Amino acid sequence: MELRDVWFSYGRRTALEGVSLEVPAGSFAALIGPNGAGKSTLLRLLLGILKPNKGTVSLFDQPPGKHGEPIGYVPQGIRLPKGFPLSVEDVVLMGRYGTLGPIKRPSREDRVRVNQSLDQVRMAHLARRRFEDLSGGQQQRVLIARALVSDPCLLILDEPTSGLDPAARARFYGQVCDLQRAKGLTLFCASHDVEDVAQHAQQLILLDQTVRASGPPQEVLRSQAVREVYHFPPPHDHQEADPHLETAPPPEADKGGTAP
Repeated sequence: MELRDVWFSYGRRTALEGVSLEVPAGSFAALIGPNGAGKSTLLRLLLGILKPNKGTVSLFDQPPGKHGEPIGYVPQGIRLPKGFPLSVEDVVLMGRYGTLGPIKRPSREDRVRVNQSLDQVRMAHLARRRFEDLSGGQQQRVLIARALVSDPCLLILDEPTSGLDPAARARFYGQVCDLQRAKGLTLFCASHDVEDVAQHAQQLILLDQTVRASGPPQEVLRSQAVREVYHFPPPHDHQEADPHLETAPPPEADKGGTAP
């Protein structure tokens, strides 16, 4: 996956400026940045929903939509009308619609693939449960299964842990990493959970309309760019004495005498 000098504007408002980045095949890269940094715009460019005003976007050396292999996409969530009787199996089957077409009914092979995908995310036992009755973490696992059912080589995740508690986030990223290693997937994940995703990703990309930093997570997190973008205060060196503060001498040890 590669972007070269990509620019994009919504009318007169510039969303991305000269974005260049590269993600090796089979790796896990995380995109971080504050609100308004352009993360959602970049994902839409990768999915082929938007076209850059300038520059190139390549997925496996082809423009988005031209690559023969399918691309899996995991959104923040899907909203269904309350009481809508859509099962877990139905949601995952949506990922096969690209091969089914508008009229063709799901085949036995399609349903086998759905069960396999649910099994990969440990949700096969809930295949008949209504999707809306699941917890937030369970719903996200179902959406991953929906993305996997087309057997993609690239998985794009948009704020996949939004609304999950810390324990659920840790389980989610652990499971995603297991899938990535087992299937050789390329993962590209936009996230606000900077510390959580940094523990699992191999590459961290800091976006603020342009790429401010990119590399191993710990190097990026220690960079000056992170402090500038997120307005963190500079690190305080606790070992350095402040010359303006006077340190009181330690109290003398009690030698057992009595006060005069």
